[in-house]
Amino acid sequence: MPVVIDVGLDEIGTFKFWRAVLAEGLGSLLFLLCVTCVALPWGNQDVSANNVEIGIGIGLAIGSLAQAFGHVSGGHLNPAVTFAMMLSLKISIIKGLFYIVAQIVGGIIGAALTYACTPASKRATLGVTALGPGVGAGEGFVLELLFTFVLVFTVFSITDAKKKVEPYGTTLGIGVVILVCHVCLIPFTGCGINPTRSFGPAVMMDSWDDHWIYWIGPLLGGALAALLYHFLFFVEDEPIATTYTVNTPPAVTVTNTKVEENTA
Repeated sequence: MPVVIDVGLDEIGTFKFWRAVLAEGLGSLLFLLCVTCVALPWGNQDVSANNVEIGIGIGLAIGSLAQAFGHVSGGHLNPAVTFAMMLSLKISIIKGLFYIVAQIVGGIIGAALTYACTPASKRATLGVTALGPGVGAGEGFVLELLFTFVLVFTVFSITDAKKKVEPYGTTLGIGVVILVCHVCLIPFTGCGINPTRSFGPAVMMDSWDDHWIYWIGPLLGGALAALLYHFLFFVEDEPIATTYTVNTPPAVTVTNTKVEENTA
């Protein structure tokens, strides 16, 4: 069966297209607003408690916002997810590229709002993702790739039509896996798994140390998850053999009886 790549030029002039792009931009703005707010320590020195708080806040934020915008744009809010959807031909190339631009712009605005509304003494790093003590760039890259793989693979699996999961269950499941990724990964890399999430705070704080990790790792991890799920783990419905039973009326036996006329 030939592969048809949808460039998407026919949809770029439609209201539905731009509404979806706006949804991704606004959703990313609100997401980064939540991310950068919950990442502020406010003097709390308990690192473990901070990590759990951040994981819960970001997980529930993405779950809530995906529920809010999912029916409009799909609720990607993450260039790694959008790139994966493009590779698996679930969205057109043009729409995917516009989604990513909208996500980046929205993320910068969301981080800027937190920056503007937070006292200078409390901004800390504004949630900039950075490698933990002793973690090398190569290690950070591999971890960002692997945990983005976990996220994107879960997104593909939980949104598979064969599962028939209710929309709220879908977004909650995605929020839970993001929580898991954060409590595992924050001590190592700060947990990016979303280039927009890392880019917004980096712009506002002008912090670019090893920033390439938070783009290349998630994009490759998302691409790997998409290709692996699409070509290996996607389960197509098998044809169901239907047996038709034809009810036939019982056989009728006709007996020819010879009647002799009595002429006597």
